[in-house]
Amino acid sequence: MDDKKNVRKVNGMKKGIFHFHSTYSYDGINTLEKIIKIIKEKKLDFVVLTDHDTIKGSVELQKKVKEHNLNVEIPTAAEYKTDRGDVIALNVKNEITDMKWDEFYKNAKEQNAILVLPHPYDGHSQIEELAQSVDVIEVFNSRSSVVNNYKSYLLALKYKKPVIWSSDSHIPQTLLNGVVGYEKKDLKFHEALTNSEIAPLFLKKSSVSDIFISQLKKAYVNKNFKLFIYIVYKTLFKRTKEDYLNL
Repeated sequence: MDDKKNVRKVNGMKKGIFHFHSTYSYDGINTLEKIIKIIKEKKLDFVVLTDHDTIKGSVELQKKVKEHNLNVEIPTAAEYKTDRGDVIALNVKNEITDMKWDEFYKNAKEQNAILVLPHPYDGHSQIEELAQSVDVIEVFNSRSSVVNNYKSYLLALKYKKPVIWSSDSHIPQTLLNGVVGYEKKDLKFHEALTNSEIAPLFLKKSSVSDIFISQLKKAYVNKNFKLFIYIVYKTLFKRTKEDYLNL
């Protein structure tokens, strides 16, 4: 069964995908050509590409969209690895290079960027402080465990933050694991996001094998055997346990 056919067709709504990776990420397998194909097939209105530590992917995708004469919003964005964990900077104008949190935050806000805390309970420290500082919290990540996604939802409620859902896709098979949308067509994506206008249209958990493929590339690129062993443990055992804990 083709899961892509399950994406809801909602008339009168803008729909798209947020937080995913291309080959501009060290662990990404999604090519820009594949992303363009998905945009065309699903008639997406916005696509937020968030490559690791660089806005190059989203900038190049903007160029590709123009070449294909597609009417789709492509904000400039990236997922940066700060010293407190991953943080997405949306509508950033220039590359951010200082990953010390205070400097990163200052640089992002000087550019009027919107900061999103992705998968709060996967790879972050000082989570409560981060949650208070950012503008938006990701409450569903298709690669995170059920437990961690639920904790993320509670965190957003605690600090009354707007929320977002994502696939965090690194491979073509999972690009549509998180599709979101909003009704007010006059709004740009960032406006709908910060005004809490966005709702999930289609959500699907990524399988263990889906995650394993991108993590394997990550270990290969870093030439790190110990990382590979850890990835096997984290992907095949730890996440599975968390998914079914107390369910």
